[in-house]
Amino acid sequence: MTIILPRAVTPGPAFLREVRVSYALPHDGRTYVTLGHPEAHERRGTTVDRYLRGIAAGLDLHQGPGYPRTAHLLYYVCGTWALDYGHPESLLTLPAPTRSWAARTQALRTVHLGVCLDAFLPASSPDRILTGTVGYKADRRIGWL
Repeated sequence: MTIILPRAVTPGPAFLREVRVSYALPHDGRTYVTLGHPEAHERRGTTVDRYLRGIAAGLDLHQGPGYPRTAHLLYYVCGTWALDYGHPESLLTLPAPTRSWAARTQALRTVHLGVCLDAFLPASSPDRILTGTVGYKADRRIGWL
């Protein structure tokens, strides 16, 4: 009997605690966030690889050039930054960025987002990162995250 595992699996909160976050403010005037995991490997199909691909799939991120627009949002509520990556019960909360990154994001209202499939940021090659552009929303009516 052959068991076929899904390529992308939405991870739960335990995995999210191990996700690394890198913020960037390059000279092109945009804001970037890259998510990764210290145990990501070159080999596809590992649990970490499937979880990272699950986060990317939940945010509609894709492999390829550029940062295509997605329908997803980066939320900022009561001092907490978070992404809704498709898990039914939890959000991916991000560590607090620098003030300059936060101010530029709030002004632009978009963020270029990447999920790195390598253990070390930045990705070793363009095919090792899944990318997209998410919007930004700050609203007290959303409630506590």
